[in-house]
Amino acid sequence: MENPVEQELSATEVGAWYDRFGDLYSLTMGDSMHLGMWDGGVRPDPGRALSSDEAWQELTQAQDRWTDELISELALVGEGRRVLDIGCGTGRPTVRLARTTGVQATGITASRTQTAQAAERAARAGLADHIDFTTGDAMHLPFPDASFDGAWAIESFAHFADRLLALREAWRVLRPGGRLVLADCYEASSFTDEEVRLFRTGFALPRLALSPGAYADLAREAGFTVDRVRDKTGEFGPTYDLISLVYAGRRPRIADLLGPEAASQLDLAYPLVLELCRTKMGYTAVTATKPGF
Repeated sequence: MENPVEQELSATEVGAWYDRFGDLYSLTMGDSMHLGMWDGGVRPDPGRALSSDEAWQELTQAQDRWTDELISELALVGEGRRVLDIGCGTGRPTVRLARTTGVQATGITASRTQTAQAAERAARAGLADHIDFTTGDAMHLPFPDASFDGAWAIESFAHFADRLLALREAWRVLRPGGRLVLADCYEASSFTDEEVRLFRTGFALPRLALSPGAYADLAREAGFTVDRVRDKTGEFGPTYDLISLVYAGRRPRIADLLGPEAASQLDLAYPLVLELCRTKMGYTAVTATKPGF
């Protein structure tokens, strides 16, 4: 079974990375900082010229569509239900989940900065009584056994040094019959060592999963029953074109955020990362259940 741990970063190191660079990702990658989804992988009006702000907004809307699909996949509604967002980032999907379904949501992230930003987002949405956020390690979740009815992880497992351990922790905190929805990237074509290092430098993660079925295999090993595996690679392509537009239009703000020297280095690395995403990265979504209900 696959459980890549080479060149791992601890949760503390990943959190520190996002404390430092999270604002860059928010600035360039949409408000959810996840990939967006388009039916058939085609934007509705691909020929229309967009400003950087329009590109950022379209990307955010595509991220919301994917979040809504995952909400439907999780299939939990009602104030009596508790859902854990594993790797919640700045909380936009968590807030959308709570607003749409009425569940009591908890988000966990390794970044203290993101924890504060997510709590502020929930307060602005008037949902502070339905959502709480905490800083912690997904491989050592600070929650009792069988305390959640469902959990999801949107592009967070790629950061975990021991993905099997993180899945076993998700299994532990779910109640029998609880559902896990996991969506993340994998190497559709094998990365070279240089490309692995590039991704590690750009995103603070070990090597991506090596196949579309890798997460499903690990979920089974952790004790889950895998209900469904979907390959969503073909629907996310426009993400990378929009990020390029956003980056170009917001370049002065990036320089203000990082400083001129770091921004110049990013000018060289960013196109390489986006091209790698376009040509060699895939995307999978796994739905699994903890047996016993």
